[in-house]
Amino acid sequence: MLAVVILAAGKGTRMKSDLPKVLHPLAGRSLLAHVLDLAQCLDAGRIVAVVGHQADLVQETFAQFPNLRFARQQPQLGTGHAVLCAAPELADWTGPVLILCGDVPLLKPDTVRALLATHANQGNALTVLGMELDDPGSYGRLVTNPAGQLTRIVEFRDASQDQRAIRVVNAGIYVAQAADLLEFLPQIGNDNDQKEYYLTDLVQLLDQAGRRVGLALCPDPLEVAGINSKEELAAIEARISGPAC
Repeated sequence: MLAVVILAAGKGTRMKSDLPKVLHPLAGRSLLAHVLDLAQCLDAGRIVAVVGHQADLVQETFAQFPNLRFARQQPQLGTGHAVLCAAPELADWTGPVLILCGDVPLLKPDTVRALLATHANQGNALTVLGMELDDPGSYGRLVTNPAGQLTRIVEFRDASQDQRAIRVVNAGIYVAQAADLLEFLPQIGNDNDQKEYYLTDLVQLLDQAGRRVGLALCPDPLEVAGINSKEELAAIEARISGPAC
């Protein structure tokens, strides 16, 4: 059985709107509704939406959604902190936990099923969805060892020239075993410019502890495109279709 955590706490400043980013409509439905549809397609036994900005409005909008729980992130201190806020809702969970973003509405069920299969078949503690790009730009690079196991995610600003040459980058979607997630989340630090707790740091923590970390590739980068502005929302509007369960 699968649990899903959806990161949906952000204000979405670049949207230039009072409406929470995850409630902006795409093809007649909110961004978060598309992500919740995906969770349903995957037969998730438990869904936890991490909310923050206008949390009451988001909770009221989805109050009747099946298997959905809410966790509040106040203040918002990064992706690692967001998942840590969801931890109490996962305390009794023993299976895999899929971590999704509330502003990434085009991810396909088959892509996630392939990620979950890789995770299970390799016996990973954590599996990261990546993508290979001809021009990887400022995405975080996925650094692997000779055996193909992921050892760390290096943000572009911190990457060496050799690391910047890596074309496989982080797509921001993860699946972890609940026990490993709950054990190592509290160990994430905030020694960075933003003083935030980054979920990407979990990779190195697990690798250093001898836990297996793997990766799977997303076939189409459009699937993991995040929406951060009204311009990006408009650009993707014509390409949306419902998830094919």
